[in-house]
Amino acid sequence: MVRIAACQLSLNVEDAYYCVSQALDAISQAISNNAEIIVLPEFSTSGYCFQDINEVKASSQSIGGEFVIKCLQLAKEKDVVIVAGMNIENKSKYWNASIVIDNSGIVGWYAKAHLFGDEGKFFTPGDKAPLVVNTSKGRIATMICYDLEFSEWVRLAMLQGAQLIALPTNWPEIGQTKTSPPMEVIRVQAAASQNKLVIAAADRCTTERGQNWVSSSVITNFEGVIEALADSTINSKTQIIYAEVELPVDTSITDKNDVRKDRRPSLYSSILDK
Repeated sequence: MVRIAACQLSLNVEDAYYCVSQALDAISQAISNNAEIIVLPEFSTSGYCFQDINEVKASSQSIGGEFVIKCLQLAKEKDVVIVAGMNIENKSKYWNASIVIDNSGIVGWYAKAHLFGDEGKFFTPGDKAPLVVNTSKGRIATMICYDLEFSEWVRLAMLQGAQLIALPTNWPEIGQTKTSPPMEVIRVQAAASQNKLVIAAADRCTTERGQNWVSSSVITNFEGVIEALADSTINSKTQIIYAEVELPVDTSITDKNDVRKDRRPSLYSSILDK
């Protein structure tokens, strides 16, 4: 069993210092509550609703920046895994990114491949498969928000042996039909169940430049059952949800069926041409 925290943060694109402070406070609180894997939202160090490239530049972080250094210190001292969504500047480009840190250091970082809304105005889309890495707490994959809606992307993580997907997200309210739980949560459940993966999705809260959020951070087990779900009616302050879950050791779903072994890739090849 592993104890996971998904941190639903209050963020403000006009105050990057506030965002970083909120992120570090949430990590510390999760550690004090014995979390072993801590997931932060998309753009947890900057907020989301950028108006121009100057705002993106001003709030960007480098791989070797102060926030990452602090996370490295905490991960080493407390033996935790931290997965944080960040606005990363690297090689003179800006990336909607997720970084994975454990007690050994930076295990890797991933750039969001499927950009949403206005993200393409400012950020370069990633061109690599989901990051799947061995950490001190298990084999963890990361992708970001809209990426999860592409079933091929989640399947790639499963095929690389992921036991858990850490999903930084900012799920916007854009007039979608209200369901209970929200459709965004149902998609997480389906992805977990179809691929026999634990998923921890960290959403955000607080209205930002008129944009509201689904605010429904969730942790599922590998059958897709919800183990913890944020209260979406609390939209003004940070919530941290916790769950102790078993990480899968294989991809079997019965004594006769396996979501990896039962695949028939030769029948699916035409999907690549569509």
